[in-house]
Amino acid sequence: MKRRIAIAGSLTILIIILLPVSLILFNLKGQGIFMITAIILMVYIAIYVFGGVPKLIIYSIYGLITALFLFLLPEPYHLPIVIVGTLLFVLNPLSSFENYLETHLNDEDVLPVRFSIRGSYWPFFSYRREMKNFYHLPQARKLYTKDWYLHLRQLVTLLLFTLGIFLFILSINMIANSLDNFNWLHFFIFYIIIIVFILAFFMYKKGFTSTFRTLVVSLFPPITYLFLVSNFPPAIKYSFAGSFLIFGIVVSIIELVHFYQRVAYDSYHYFDVEDQTEVFANALFEPLVYNETFTLCSLYQIRVSLEQFQKHFHDILVYANYFKFLITAYSYKQNTIYLYAHFHEKNEKRTENFKSFLEAKFKMAVSSNVQIDPNKEHYEKTFFHRPDYIIARAQSLAGLLKELEIKTKIIISFIVYFELDDELEAFSKEYTVTELDELSDENYNTVRIDIPSINVDYMIESKIRELLLSLLINHGKFVRVSVYY
Repeated sequence: MKRRIAIAGSLTILIIILLPVSLILFNLKGQGIFMITAIILMVYIAIYVFGGVPKLIIYSIYGLITALFLFLLPEPYHLPIVIVGTLLFVLNPLSSFENYLETHLNDEDVLPVRFSIRGSYWPFFSYRREMKNFYHLPQARKLYTKDWYLHLRQLVTLLLFTLGIFLFILSINMIANSLDNFNWLHFFIFYIIIIVFILAFFMYKKGFTSTFRTLVVSLFPPITYLFLVSNFPPAIKYSFAGSFLIFGIVVSIIELVHFYQRVAYDSYHYFDVEDQTEVFANALFEPLVYNETFTLCSLYQIRVSLEQFQKHFHDILVYANYFKFLITAYSYKQNTIYLYAHFHEKNEKRTENFKSFLEAKFKMAVSSNVQIDPNKEHYEKTFFHRPDYIIARAQSLAGLLKELEIKTKIIISFIVYFELDDELEAFSKEYTVTELDELSDENYNTVRIDIPSINVDYMIESKIRELLLSLLINHGKFVRVSVYY
């Protein structure tokens, strides 16, 4: 992966360096030739990075075939050739050869490069990504429950992808044919091509709503440009262009505000019998509990009813989304809300600012307790390793399968560990275990237990409580529970 990134980065830097050189040394026609070459190279660099070597080879073949026929045949035949070239890229007739290359090349050359989120704020950005996915879950659910919606999204995505390829080949061909009368404004068409591919990506990933938002924002630059190059009188031309520019900025700001306001909270809702507390633990935070940077763990106590708190909870989530911290859970007991939040290790001031925000929101004093908890021991004791939390998580995951209309038996999968071999041996007499050597060391043995069950809440709860009791007897330690089908 690093080698591919290094090669792609070096070529990109080289193109950027050569751009001003070409502007200085070449005439207008030479500049046009350089820009066409640079754009094509950038596209193939992107294919190399995100598609791998096999896709680069296949798309290079299609590109060479299309370019060869465009070069050899007269201009009246170019439009049919562009259409055929587009179909080559879309239909991919060499897919079997591509599969052959994928099986005979190293994984490093085949798998697409994935850029991981680094930096000390990576838990928040990972959480935001999961939150956005959950926010768009209603549309994603339709992909499994409504065939017409699935086919419509696939069709629109394919049409946008085809349109983008067609416009790209057509534009490159038109610019190449007009090099003697080259004009830099010809490259404005590539803005439209980029937008078409972005729309195809959003249609594939998010659905119609996000695609429409992107389309609305992207319309303002070309409309402004068209007014500027029009033949209208200067007063009308510049007034309309300025109006659309201002209007576009306003719409972009509104969409940015809406971006922060599009928040969601998926909770494991249960009643903790031991503490007599109604709990709403953040399900989206569950995979990120053990992170090394959000170690300032705060507890805020607000004396309000549950209904009053939930009326303002969306505003609290928006505040957390904007200032980059995590609402991990909230619970209700004796007319008091207990709100749990994790902050970045260097953002202690934000814990106080959030307290002030809550006091202003609820118009009352709010007590708080902040502690540094790098191992998340408090979260484990309060939520993560509580039997009711474990049951609520399993039932929630199983409920998601029901919503997707997956009507099969489920497998409740546990990861646990034992410090003594004798305890593991005694436990394995009751349950079939799979040893996980990669997660074990000389101090403890980690195993996985898979329990089949029908997708009914009380059956899930019964099987989990039986296993947790056996773990308690044999001194096993719970790590995580998952549900599969």
